Amino acid sequence: MADGVQMETPVRACPSCGAEGPAEMPKFHRDEWRMGRCRSCDLVYLTNPPGYEALVDDFAWEKTWAAEKAARLEARPFLQRADLATRWRHRIGRKPDAVRYADWFGSGNLLNVGCAAASVQYPGFTQYGIEISEDLAAKADENLRTHGGYCVHGPGAEAIKAFPDAMFDGVILRSYLEHEDHPHTVLQHVARILKPGGRAYVRVPNFNSLGRMIFQRKWVGLRYPDHVQYFTLDTLRDLARRTGFSVRLLNPIRLPLDDNINVLFEREAA
Repeated sequence: MADGVQMETPVRACPSCGAEGPAEMPKFHRDEWRMGRCRSCDLVYLTNPPGYEALVDDFAWEKTWAAEKAARLEARPFLQRADLATRWRHRIGRKPDAVRYADWFGSGNLLNVGCAAASVQYPGFTQYGIEISEDLAAKADENLRTHGGYCVHGPGAEAIKAFPDAMFDGVILRSYLEHEDHPHTVLQHVARILKPGGRAYVRVPNFNSLGRMIFQRKWVGLRYPDHVQYFTLDTLRDLARRTGFSVRLLNPIRLPLDDNINVLFEREAA
């Protein structure tokens, strides 16, 4: 506030292609948070995200999950309880993570971006992490150093710069890119730190899912303000292309019904 005049919050450029002037999506606005769609590449994103510092201090998911869970139960009591009671359905026919990572990455060095406390280790890998929460990063570093790795504390787009070129056989970006203010920058560095032929596992909410189309702003995948962009398969593929990756879809049959997109970002072998 200056001389009694309310200062406007800057509108964020598209985090994928950098285009300015997104089309507003008022039916997805909530409280002070504003949603827009890129007029160039179609990505849906929060146009006024709170920024890294606020996500750590005020809106960190480990601090706000209880309130968000209560809000979802109030908005969709029957469907939310049914979803919580049947989460096992997502694991039908799915291999354990350790087996899937061995299938995708082989063995060697594995980076988990947004690793939380890194409490799970995967046989055959030396695991490293990036975590924005100071408390969780400290726990992760302790856990990972026991097995030969370590955790870097900080925002993903900055912390990932600490790793050298071609260090990793695989990178995990599970439930991460939707939180990252600068996904294009992060993926450029993922391409840099992967060995030739390396892969990254990406899981993000599916903005084209049937659930989102039915429930609109009450969709379970909408989380304000810690989800700062929302991908479809097309916009995820577009971001991958812009950062030097091809995409292999892992859940093609159930994708229209799935609230998440699961893919591998693949780099060409040298």
